[in-house]
Amino acid sequence: MINRIGTTLLLAASLLLAACGDIHSRTEFTTMVMNKSEAEVKSTAGKPAEIDASNPDHVVWIYKLETFDVDHGNKRDEKTLVIFERKSTGEKLKVTDVKFG
Repeated sequence: MINRIGTTLLLAASLLLAACGDIHSRTEFTTMVMNKSEAEVKSTAGKPAEIDASNPDHVVWIYKLETFDVDHGNKRDEKTLVIFERKSTGEKLKVTDVKFG
């Protein structure tokens, strides 16, 4: 009986951790994407839920429920905005800011 309970608890913990996926703290996520190109961000953070490319020199990638706020009890952020900007003509877009909300 004890082995069955232990196995059940281990299985439940494994499923819980697997359900979390790639969720990052705000600091970890910012460090992971800052000053990176679109291709680099996609390879490390994955595809965003939405992209606002209405201004080609200021593109915003929107991630949903991918980050959490350590300072507020690890509350998950509804949205994480990754802001790409082009410094000069012909230059690749790079992440210049990350906003959480």
